[in-house]
Amino acid sequence: WTKPFLMILALATFIFLLAFWLDILTTAPGQKSSSLASLGHSILFQDVDQARNTLGGLGEVMAAVLGLALTVSSIIVQLAATRFTPYITNLFFRARTNLLVLGFFVTSTVFVVWVNFAIGDDNVPRWGVLFSMILMTMSLGLLFPYFAYVFDFLDPEKIVGRITADGLYASTPIKGKAALEIDQRQLASVEAVEHLANISLNACQQKDKNIASSAVDALGRYAILYGDTKAGMLKEWHKIPQWLRQSPDFVSLSRDAIADLSDREIWLEWKVLRQYQMLFSEGLTQIKDLCYLIAIDTRRLGEAASKRGDLHALDLAIKFFNTYLRATINAKDIRTAYNILHQYRQLGEVVLMHANHPGIAPEGREMDLEQRTVDIARFMRYYSAISFQRGMAFLTEVIAHDIGTLCGYAFRLNSRSHDNILDIFLRVDDSAESAEEEKTLRGVRRAQIKLATTYLVFGGVHLARRISDDMQGEPEKRLRSIWHELRSLESREFWEVNDRGTNFDYLTPQQKDTLPTFFGWFEDLRAPEREDSVTLPVS
Repeated sequence: WTKPFLMILALATFIFLLAFWLDILTTAPGQKSSSLASLGHSILFQDVDQARNTLGGLGEVMAAVLGLALTVSSIIVQLAATRFTPYITNLFFRARTNLLVLGFFVTSTVFVVWVNFAIGDDNVPRWGVLFSMILMTMSLGLLFPYFAYVFDFLDPEKIVGRITADGLYASTPIKGKAALEIDQRQLASVEAVEHLANISLNACQQKDKNIASSAVDALGRYAILYGDTKAGMLKEWHKIPQWLRQSPDFVSLSRDAIADLSDREIWLEWKVLRQYQMLFSEGLTQIKDLCYLIAIDTRRLGEAASKRGDLHALDLAIKFFNTYLRATINAKDIRTAYNILHQYRQLGEVVLMHANHPGIAPEGREMDLEQRTVDIARFMRYYSAISFQRGMAFLTEVIAHDIGTLCGYAFRLNSRSHDNILDIFLRVDDSAESAEEEKTLRGVRRAQIKLATTYLVFGGVHLARRISDDMQGEPEKRLRSIWHELRSLESREFWEVNDRGTNFDYLTPQQKDTLPTFFGWFEDLRAPEREDSVTLPVS
């Protein structure tokens, strides 16, 4: 504000003084020369006619300035409200800077009108005329900085930031009487969540990926910051009021479900994740990248809950991951499911890491967190069978690799849940075996062999033997072909753009060195001959 205002004022002053100096230089001989004293006298000691001429024009200019400011700001705000959310209008007219500037314009206009009304033959308000000139100058000088402020205020990122800040203020511990206004604070929190969701939804429908992503990220940050501080909230905060039960996200829930959300202190996380579910469904048909971002933010929410030992919030994140997977399978959207599974597996790895590193998760929660990782693996196996039945066999292969990766990570951490995850992993191929699906079964077998090489590298020979025993009876031709494919793949990076960025079947040199040991446990299996051509694996 200060810099552009002073620049405009300085430029106008310079031009005025330049004109005054030229008047002095060009004074004709015999004429009275202008001077600073005469300039000051003209400004301060105007007669009635001069004052009326001055104020007559000033009143019109001030009214025009006020009308222009109100018209432009109203149009811009209305367009932004239509594009994003009607709540922008409320934000705009609550902003202190906006109220001060518009108030200054109105005050200046009223003052000029009053001074103009007060002029008479016996009354010349010289200082009123001077102040009117000053106020008009300031109003004109503030006009363009004010327009710049309006455009800056309506920047989508800043709108999202303001809504998030308002929501956090209402839903985080504070002191004083405001902390006791539970109902008003709950309403402000719910409105903030809904406004952010509306911004993302409108942007998604308009194919505006940046704004939609910004609002989705803001919802995630809001939920995480709230979760980190909700332990300090009053007990009454976690009770779900009657008006909230009538909202679309709660009205269909049974009394038991409402009671569970309240007792587990996760009603606001439920609200946020329900908005994610709605946006996820919209993103499946509009902007699929939004679905990937929702999965990332849901993972972050689950990771934060795991770190602070909030098992109920973690369970909620897992439940919504399952919901996302169900939606993608129903829509037969293999690529989106592929990316959702990537985030789901990473959530399982982080939860496992929290459980096996003392000092991260609260003491006493380690076994509970281990069980959540087992649950994630079990759910993934369930959806592998569902996707196979729906004709999306590739997802079965993807899930096999993800559970295998999770199992290998559990082994390296010496996790107590490793054996349970391995049991689940070895049952992923059940559906493919029963259907005699060659391509899918090959992918699952590659994932199993990859895990076996991890065991052999890190000394888990008996575990690699378990995998070998599970594969006994496999055709020799299939085993030799898989051996050749795994041995021949040299590039870790996949040759197309994807979120994972790596080949499923890539083995490190140390893992490749263990292949002869593993395949040596199969009777009469000869090593494949080296060939120049390599069958490209699917990622």
